[in-house]
Amino acid sequence: MEDLHLPPPRMIHRVLGVTSATDRIGVGIMDKSGVASDQVDSSAPTWSVVYVLRGQGRYRDAQGRLFDLRPGDCFQRIPGRLHSTVLDPASNWLEAFLDLGLGLWQVLDRMRLLPPEPPVWTWGLAPARVARFTALLTDLESAGERDLPELCVRTQALAMEVMRAGTAPVSAGGDAVDHVCRLLADEADGRLDLRSFCQREGLDFERFRKDFTRRIGQSPGQYRIRRRIERACVLLEATRDQIAVIATHLGYASPYEFSAQFRQWMGVSPQAYRGGRASTS
Repeated sequence: MEDLHLPPPRMIHRVLGVTSATDRIGVGIMDKSGVASDQVDSSAPTWSVVYVLRGQGRYRDAQGRLFDLRPGDCFQRIPGRLHSTVLDPASNWLEAFLDLGLGLWQVLDRMRLLPPEPPVWTWGLAPARVARFTALLTDLESAGERDLPELCVRTQALAMEVMRAGTAPVSAGGDAVDHVCRLLADEADGRLDLRSFCQREGLDFERFRKDFTRRIGQSPGQYRIRRRIERACVLLEATRDQIAVIATHLGYASPYEFSAQFRQWMGVSPQAYRGGRASTS
């Protein structure tokens, strides 16, 4: 995994209009070192997604399902739904979060852009992803009232991007499929040998592959490609690295192989994707 320099704690909320304090957007970094009972059977007044940067904990949803929380995991706080988060007070918990007011969340929920399932999933840690939160935080701190509509759109877009990773949920209690999801999410160059992994863990490879596909909805190979393409999108948006450099970083044999696979999954070339994102930023 790339070197990760964790940002210092700070947060900002900006109210949209004058109707209610819950009509807001927010982003922040929170240090909860020493905290054990973070939320206990709580129902949030606004919607938020939390990105675990450091520490260990557990999440319990309204149905009583338990999910382990580790760095790189994300979870939701959904208005009207009870949940609990219990942290390891010695693990120096640090989180990034996005917050959407009730009105904004209701619109996106009706459009099924912020689905309630899964409540917890693995996104993986990456400097470019953390930088998306801190850049939005900095811009929101200094924004004038006229800038808020654009920042509202950016906040919603980042929330939906984080949610798209939720197609690979963390399994309650954790198991081999969960572990492989984490390994594939964190790897940068596609070097994980699944056959060797299964041999080390005493698993039948074909049976594991079928179980993985049934649980995740994609084969391990497809899931690996999707995560690499997601990493490529982040690098194309957040850096000015040449296409060849990104291809090498992601473990492709050549820029041509990378470009062909990127076009197959995204419908455009890496160059066109970067140009399109730049024109809308």
